[in-house]
Amino acid sequence: MRLKKYVLWILLFGMLNQGLAQNAQDIIDGLKKDLVQNPDAKKTASIYSDLTWYYSKISIDSALHYGGKALSESKKLNDSTLMAQVYSDIGAVYFIKGDFVNSKSNYLSAYKIRKLRNDSRGLAKINNNLANIYEKTNQYKAAMASFIEALSYFENIKDEKNIGIIKGNIGLIHLKLKNYPKALQYIKEVIAYQEKNNFMEDLCVSCLNLGNVYLNLNDTINALKFYDKSVKACTAVGNKKGISSGFNNIASIKSEQKKSKDALALYQKSKQAREELNSDLDKNNFDLNMATDFLANKKFKEAKKLLLRTQKFYDQTQHNEKLQKNYNGLIKVYSHLNQPDSVDFYIEKLAMLNEQLLVSKAEKQTAELETKYQTEKKERLIQKSKAEIATRELEIKRKETQFLILGLISLALLIITYLVYRQLKLKNKQQEQEFELKSAIAKIETQNKLQEQRLAISRDLHDNIGSQLTFIISSIDNIKYAFDIQNAKLDSKLNGISNFAKSTIIELRDTIWAMNKSEITFEDLQARIHNFMEKAQEAKEDIRFDFVVDIALKGKTFSSVQGMNLYRTIQEAINNSIKYAQAKNISVSIEPEGNGIVITITDDGKGFDREMVMMGNGIHNMQKRIQDIGGDFDLASKPDQGTIISIWLKK
Repeated sequence: MRLKKYVLWILLFGMLNQGLAQNAQDIIDGLKKDLVQNPDAKKTASIYSDLTWYYSKISIDSALHYGGKALSESKKLNDSTLMAQVYSDIGAVYFIKGDFVNSKSNYLSAYKIRKLRNDSRGLAKINNNLANIYEKTNQYKAAMASFIEALSYFENIKDEKNIGIIKGNIGLIHLKLKNYPKALQYIKEVIAYQEKNNFMEDLCVSCLNLGNVYLNLNDTINALKFYDKSVKACTAVGNKKGISSGFNNIASIKSEQKKSKDALALYQKSKQAREELNSDLDKNNFDLNMATDFLANKKFKEAKKLLLRTQKFYDQTQHNEKLQKNYNGLIKVYSHLNQPDSVDFYIEKLAMLNEQLLVSKAEKQTAELETKYQTEKKERLIQKSKAEIATRELEIKRKETQFLILGLISLALLIITYLVYRQLKLKNKQQEQEFELKSAIAKIETQNKLQEQRLAISRDLHDNIGSQLTFIISSIDNIKYAFDIQNAKLDSKLNGISNFAKSTIIELRDTIWAMNKSEITFEDLQARIHNFMEKAQEAKEDIRFDFVVDIALKGKTFSSVQGMNLYRTIQEAINNSIKYAQAKNISVSIEPEGNGIVITITDDGKGFDREMVMMGNGIHNMQKRIQDIGGDFDLASKPDQGTIISIWLKK
């Protein structure tokens, strides 16, 4: 039996991967050739099991067909090891299909067999698979408990590959709980390990997950970057599930960017891969995304048909997050069709669903589990260290006693003096070690508390203020959809409130972004400013932006306060160039100069005479921000010659 692949389908599958990055169809063709040679019963059952696994990547129906054959043959042979593997493979196929009930049932059958065989490694892998099912069905506490149980086993045997895979799964839970900094931390660590070892099968899924994290952070540049990496890795190993999901997510971004032609082409690529795989979950996800695209293009009847079809599937399979998107779409459809009763019906259903999906309690519970695990791990290390110290002390005392007996008569005074001196020295050294250990632990605990406080504040800002602002925007949109507002002044006022709330959310996200980082690099600033520039270009397409950071400064870091002041200053300068200068070209360059750093923001706008114009609060605020972080600020401008802003900072 070939080395079984245990693939971690973080968003897609729930298995661990131990195989080679090889095209699935090539392996299937080879296995079918082996069947033609009429192998013995055990070999035949093993081949059926392998076909079940590899077909799970390209055809669900074929995978279930061979899974049934493999289970039947393994039962005839009464081979419990093979039966456990087949149950596990079938569980993975049902997971891909979106049938979590049958998936869990097969995993539990495999668990019982491996429990009887005392197969600790197999039990750890099934715990990981079951945790993925719990995560999919929003049972986050149960998922985290199973992940940590599996992680503890693989850490004990120092299995780096599976340690990384499970950490990626834990990162996925943090993504679901909207704890994006921790999700980035876990998944980036996993990707670094997988890239180092060229694990293409795993990178197919991990890059997709990291793209989803960046998409939730509204960082479409990095989201597209990692979706593209995912598609390339999935294509290399023939993973049609991953290919379909990657193209689907890229298409969703293009649709949001109003690039319907590009989005439609990508949806077709996703559909082609999905139809070959024949996954019910993927079919409905594709239809939901198509409905979203129809809504964006005001094709409400087409959208309604798809939304009603997918609603039934998501309701039956308890895909609550997809139901949220589905209900929002139906609210827009019925608002356009002027059916207020239906609008009220789906608003009520959405409110009930949102209440069910409140994750603050789950987040606290999972965080407590993780903290408890890390604390127990530290305590084990401390106990081990104390035991080693005690053993060394006993050994020293034994040797000292022997030495004392041998030289008692002639060297009694010398030995006593030596022992007293040595004992005092050991005691002082031990006290110094204990003091250093306590100091280090206290420092770590203080840092952890500070970080937890910052994360708690940022979560409160995001979950409370952010959700309230989002509710205001949603309420205004629902009012505009549900009622035909003829009063232009009222309509303008509603638009003003909505736009103000949206801009406040953007400002809030920037603040949360800075709070969640202990330090900020120029690369972070560049990515953030690029997002801001990209949105500005949507409003004024004729403006050309450039942002260049000297390669020598890529690793330069600032505190979150310094980084936020720099970001706000650059953002304000670009805003002024767009709003007042009527510039066509805006450039930002960051270069070293002597023992400092020079940041230059230049535009080719209409400029102004500083002697003739009274400086507004914006320029005074920029100057104050730079002074607060110990820098110098200078502004030079002449009519019809543009404006140059220079910022000098110490390295």
